[in-house]
Amino acid sequence: MSDLKPIDPACTALLVLDMHESVAGPSATDGAGVHALEQNVVEHIVSLLEMARSAGLQVIHVHHRSAKGARPQGLLPDLFRELVDDPSLQAGDPGMDILPGLEPVGDDIVIFKERVSAFTGTELDIVLRAAAVDTLILTGTWTNLSVESTARFGADLGYRIVLASDGLCSISREWHDSALSLGLSVLCEIGTTNQVLAAVK
Repeated sequence: MSDLKPIDPACTALLVLDMHESVAGPSATDGAGVHALEQNVVEHIVSLLEMARSAGLQVIHVHHRSAKGARPQGLLPDLFRELVDDPSLQAGDPGMDILPGLEPVGDDIVIFKERVSAFTGTELDIVLRAAAVDTLILTGTWTNLSVESTARFGADLGYRIVLASDGLCSISREWHDSALSLGLSVLCEIGTTNQVLAAVK
């Protein structure tokens, strides 16, 4: 990873993806909580949030939310069926709590998604274009699913995608590193939190 090109705060949004207790917190059972601790993900995202709010970047939180009562019967991957049936991902369950320090505040925008990408079936693209945003800084979990899908979708739409590598986590370091070193390295700019902060400043 090399130094990033300058990032203009006036046309940049910071996205925080799926930082729910049951997805990336201590109660996560799939390994993402452990990897998040190894990466100091929460601390790194907090640093980026502080910078974004002080520098005038648009802050957008993307939260998972299954439609109440949904029982998918169509041609869907097993993952989507599992998400609907997972009690820790139902509205009101403590598993849906946002990790401390990453809660939306002030003028932060919250967007809810039911699929892997933050763009699929949401108003994200409309919100970004209305704000004249052309650059996205991605943080959150999982690097190889929600983050990668959002990055690929965003790149297809013409957005400049910047990944804060230590502000991301997955179910293991292997999955995380594979996602960053393969397809995402072609579509995105990748840097540490400190490199992202320096690029904005």
